[in-house]
Amino acid sequence: MTTSSCYLSDGETIERFLALRDEAIAHATAASVAAWPELFARRGPRAREACAEDIAFHLDFLRPVLESGDLSPFTAYLGWLAQVLSSRGIAGDSLPRSLDDLAEFFGGRLAGAAAPVVAALSAGRAALAGGLLAPSYDRPCPDPWEEAEPFSKAVLAGQRRQASALFNTALDRQRSLPAAEIHVIQPALYEVGRGWQQNRVSVAQEHLATAMAQSVMAQGFARFAPAADNGRKALFACPTGNHHSVGLRMVADAFEVSGWTVHFLGANVPLPALIDQIRELQPDLVGLSASLPQQLRGLREAIAALRTRLAGTGPRLVVGGLVFNQFPLLAQSFGAELLGADALSAAAAASALPSD
Repeated sequence: MTTSSCYLSDGETIERFLALRDEAIAHATAASVAAWPELFARRGPRAREACAEDIAFHLDFLRPVLESGDLSPFTAYLGWLAQVLSSRGIAGDSLPRSLDDLAEFFGGRLAGAAAPVVAALSAGRAALAGGLLAPSYDRPCPDPWEEAEPFSKAVLAGQRRQASALFNTALDRQRSLPAAEIHVIQPALYEVGRGWQQNRVSVAQEHLATAMAQSVMAQGFARFAPAADNGRKALFACPTGNHHSVGLRMVADAFEVSGWTVHFLGANVPLPALIDQIRELQPDLVGLSASLPQQLRGLREAIAALRTRLAGTGPRLVVGGLVFNQFPLLAQSFGAELLGADALSAAAAASALPSD
């Protein structure tokens, strides 16, 4: 952890930083286009959109640095992005250049209050220059069982029967659906994710593997009767922009087999629909997920809206996902709880909470 008071900003500065977000993205994107006009002309309009998206992610990870003084989530994100860009043939100096452009922009627009923002961006650039290692967002990860590696190969190859047989073998041996999910499917899909990060696995292969894993999990759920109803209800959803719902499905399964009544809304749930369901179902707990850095902004907006619109009557809000597993302190900056790094620990911690 790299924590320093020089990165901390007061609430007013953070509000100004957020208000300038769109202008900052436009400024840094335009600077990149001006620096590499031939590249952007060759790659077409999508190149400019992708550049703007990456710069938006910079700001999403910069915000918690300004709130906590902890630089490590920002530098870990930069190491991850550097590997993604490099594996796809994107110019190696484009990432540090975008940090310089953002520092220039905020230095001018925030004036005397810009020091923490500029310091964090400069520290991130220095870390890049020193050679950042790409982090594994799957750490910490439950120990993989022997079926995990062949399961990963099976789902990538589209071998549904083989994947199902491997998962059933694990279920027969351990007699625990949540344990089999987190020790077989979770590490297997993390390996698929690493393959995408390194450009060894295509988006189509990743989608195939995910769909097959979800099918196998549904089959496994049918084999187990849940514990007696404990009188509590939980609702789980991935906010808008998050299409990675398998991990949250594991959490939902762990809650349900331990006696909770579970409502699982799945991926990419619009905020109005989420609020409507919470008001209608009146759950005791709402669990929201972020798997990748770019999903943090949507999650933060969802939590803020829920606290505003359900003030005084709202359920307990909890968060989880790969990003929070690596950087647990992020949960505090979101105003939510982190119950555990995996489905089993989250369900156990929730069940131990006192009833209202």
